[in-house]
Amino acid sequence: MSVLSQLSEDKALAIISLPYKAGLWVSHADDIEGEVDDENEMKAIERGVPALADLHGDSPLVQEVASEIIRLNDSWKQWEEGSFYVVKQAPDVIHDIQAEFGTAEAKHYRRFVMELGKMVAQAHSELSAFDAIEEDKREGFLSNMVGKFVGGLSSMKDDDSGHPANISPSEKSALSQLSAALKISE
Repeated sequence: MSVLSQLSEDKALAIISLPYKAGLWVSHADDIEGEVDDENEMKAIERGVPALADLHGDSPLVQEVASEIIRLNDSWKQWEEGSFYVVKQAPDVIHDIQAEFGTAEAKHYRRFVMELGKMVAQAHSELSAFDAIEEDKREGFLSNMVGKFVGGLSSMKDDDSGHPANISPSEKSALSQLSAALKISE
């Protein structure tokens, strides 16, 4: 039996789609003209979801959410429309998770969402310097960047206050707003 099956379809979908929407919301916070940054940030989401889920192997909820985000990739365009409301939706989602699955799962989920947001925020600045590299090399670089980012997460503070220096001020603001919206009541 799946973890999310105990919830209504609407609540389950809100929990599944929020990490993706949060990644897009952070991406849109610093929308640079052109498609390269958007492509890099989308690749960060696509590759980041499963990579970050591996870090939360002891969280059945995060494992299922990550799996469902990838499985439901046909819904991503529809979810994009809701990404502008992520800060408004996040408190209800985190409340539902905490009520249904407990504080430990809520903390895993919150961290998963914040890690994905940070990965997206770093994607453009990390990759823009490599625009001239052929696609296959760039793909390899993105994989290395995801691996380096995931490896560095073990040092991230629980309050996620240490945003990397290569994140723009608007992305830092978006991450701070997201962090506040995902506050877990103790």
